[in-house]
Amino acid sequence: MTPGQSIVRLSRLHPRLAACWFGVIGACLGWAIVGNDARVWAYLVVVSVLTAIVAMTDRVVGFSDTALLLLFATGCGHLAGGLLPGPNGGVLYDRWLITSVLRYDQVVHVVGSAAATVASWQLLGAWLDLSRTPARGQAVMAALAGLGKGAINEIFEFLASLMGSGTYVGGYTNTGWDLVFDLVGVTSAACVLVVSGAARRTEGPCEPSPRKALASRSTRAQATELMC
Repeated sequence: MTPGQSIVRLSRLHPRLAACWFGVIGACLGWAIVGNDARVWAYLVVVSVLTAIVAMTDRVVGFSDTALLLLFATGCGHLAGGLLPGPNGGVLYDRWLITSVLRYDQVVHVVGSAAATVASWQLLGAWLDLSRTPARGQAVMAALAGLGKGAINEIFEFLASLMGSGTYVGGYTNTGWDLVFDLVGVTSAACVLVVSGAARRTEGPCEPSPRKALASRSTRAQATELMC
């Protein structure tokens, strides 16, 4: 199944969320054309690639609604932060929500890292032998994966800053605080997953056809019972 087919499949499984997401992308596309803002194209390429990755991964995991909503919130927060105007001619990422304490950028890092941790928790649940892996171990691995997402993001921001001005990625201090809030996000998500007793394995990938979806859930449920 191609990335495009995976996106169509995921859209059919979650039509409302897909409609909202593609509405946001459509608004950005319109902005790029009407406003002649070259920055938008780079953002659209990034979110399109990430959308394809999520859609293809869902074929293995079957992400929960919570994971998808967190990923959706991260995508919207990222697009808004980089494209909407902020103070002093900058972007929304630069705005202080609590003066000298908390910026919009840092909130997005917390949410994005939490989303990556939850998604990684569910991905690991599909691969790990849960009878031999404690929940805390799974949470630690998911948190490390979330931190890896943050590190990759900082690498791309660094490369973007080398390409020219107008990227609003900040300097070393900004990078350091980004990583700190990434750590806050993954730690919070990992603790919530363990303490709340969140499902360590989803029901597995579903198909748009109700019959196939039912069969998939039944097969995965039987496998989980045998493993436990």
